Amino acid sequence: MDQVRRTILKRMQERGLNYKEVSLELGKNAAYMQQFMERNIPAKLKEDVRSRLSEILDLPEGDLGAPERSDGRSTDDKSKDIPEIDLVAGLGAGGFSALEQTSRNGITFAKEVVRDHWRLPEWMLARMGVKAAHVAAFPAQGDSMSPTIGDGDVVFIDTRHRVPSPDGVYALADEFGGVVVKRLEVTSRPGAETVTVKIISDNPRHSEREFTLDEIHIVGRYIGRFTV
Repeated sequence: MDQVRRTILKRMQERGLNYKEVSLELGKNAAYMQQFMERNIPAKLKEDVRSRLSEILDLPEGDLGAPERSDGRSTDDKSKDIPEIDLVAGLGAGGFSALEQTSRNGITFAKEVVRDHWRLPEWMLARMGVKAAHVAAFPAQGDSMSPTIGDGDVVFIDTRHRVPSPDGVYALADEFGGVVVKRLEVTSRPGAETVTVKIISDNPRHSEREFTLDEIHIVGRYIGRFTV
């Protein structure tokens, strides 16, 4: 077994993961990882699979066989990139079309709707309690969350959080396929069969709405903003 596969197996054992679980996290069939690990040729992961696997196992892409760049650094540097989503490109009937894949580690966005990337200092990410791979950014639109968030502010969200626990500010897909930022408050009693959520705008000129949890699609929890 070559070094890449030994590294993968060791980390899976440390995290109590099996081949099937990792395969499904990758969006592949249940036997994908076992077949990869049992090959009689040196391990070589496709770029998209390697990038996703590095998030699942919390390993640098260099440890998974990422090639060296011309400046001598591994291409896993891109794992520090935070995608900024073009909301106009993400609009589409029937849901937010920018969402490509979701898992317990966050959301992967379709490349065609990522218009640029951000990089934040490690100390700032640590203060937010996230890694760059868990974060996405997009420009806020409108004044519904004023003064907390202004029109044109770039909002950063933690895409691992897709239920409103605890109550707070979240990004969610709207009925037109875009993304809005709202304050969410669970209004049903603990243990209720149907969970209801109040959607609140910080700007009092906008009315409140209430839905069941099944009727909303949370994209992530608000963790910060960039404003000019």
